[in-house]
Amino acid sequence: MSTKTTQAKEGEMTAQNNLEENKRIVRAFIEAAFNQHQADRAADYMTPDIKWHGGTLGTVEGRENFAGLISAIVSALPDLRNVEQDIIAERDIVSVRAVVEGTHKGNLLGIPASGRHVKWDAVDVYRVADGKIAEEWAADDLLAFVYGVGAYTPPWLAQKS
Repeated sequence: MSTKTTQAKEGEMTAQNNLEENKRIVRAFIEAAFNQHQADRAADYMTPDIKWHGGTLGTVEGRENFAGLISAIVSALPDLRNVEQDIIAERDIVSVRAVVEGTHKGNLLGIPASGRHVKWDAVDVYRVADGKIAEEWAADDLLAFVYGVGAYTPPWLAQKS
């Protein structure tokens, strides 16, 4: 085998190892944050200047602020579970499709505790830099959440009088 071929294969293996390591980092973060409800441990997987992009919910900047957001979520949904359905990695990006569920026992998004079990789909995209999560783009089905807790009924689901 030529040196060029060997180097190319080694480069491919290194790239694949990096992708697998990035997936491992994201999975460990999700496990600590959303399944074990340990925002302080989840912070270990974040860069100090992490940015969480929540679409219409805005952007949260900084490790302490993002850990605070995680604490608020798991406080409101103390039995929260995030179950991975798919995970894909390319370059420094890891995308996760998950099903999230829990019992709404505290104020979340300005909605008081309903005691209802809620379940929704989420697609989260993470950027990993130097072994830490530097950014997250969260695309959760918030309509499913607000419907599940009884705060809103979409017109197409409302019963006709």
